[in-house]
Amino acid sequence: MAQLRAEGAEVVGFDTQPGEGITAVDVADEAAVVQAVAEAEMQLGGAPTVLVCAAGIYPCVPLLEMTGAAWHRTFAVNVSGSMFCAREAVISAKRACIGVNIVLFSSVGAYRSDWTEPSAAYCATKAAITSLARSMAGEWAPFGVRVNALAPGLIDTPMLKRTADSEAGAAAIRDRIPLGRLGEAEDVARIACFLASDEAAYVTGTTVTVDGGYLVR
Repeated sequence: MAQLRAEGAEVVGFDTQPGEGITAVDVADEAAVVQAVAEAEMQLGGAPTVLVCAAGIYPCVPLLEMTGAAWHRTFAVNVSGSMFCAREAVISAKRACIGVNIVLFSSVGAYRSDWTEPSAAYCATKAAITSLARSMAGEWAPFGVRVNALAPGLIDTPMLKRTADSEAGAAAIRDRIPLGRLGEAEDVARIACFLASDEAAYVTGTTVTVDGGYLVR
């Protein structure tokens, strides 16, 4: 959100926890998303022109211990939530006869699993997002909609710290990245802003990895 604001955008955020400029929304709740997008349209004074779908959960559970409820919840938040938000943004934009640029969040987990960290549900949802971005891009292009996805690698976030809570663990992670460092949130935000901007006007249906070379190894 900070990077978009720095680029001059007026931003309305959705999260499970309310805050400044953030509306409390469970994106897995279809009715709540419909209402939240309508309210955002009123706050913005018109239809959104950019949508970034970054909501996600990361259950680290072996498949043999994964409950149906946990599996479905992961897909509900990570995949259905992105679809609900994107669909409503496009409906709003179509009503206003304008286009909208959509950025979904995939992950390098869509391309590479890590047997040391059981996260099959999360990885499966992120593979679904890469496919969803392509399908949305093709289906909505006639309406002036572009849809792309980002696949971040190992980014220095609270989620990563839960899996590498020691300096030795962090060093082991850094050793797996050719550029020799963890990514920063700003590394991802800058690419999201690019994909949402007119500079990427001929880019749609693709997934951009932001991983410091992690996938080349």
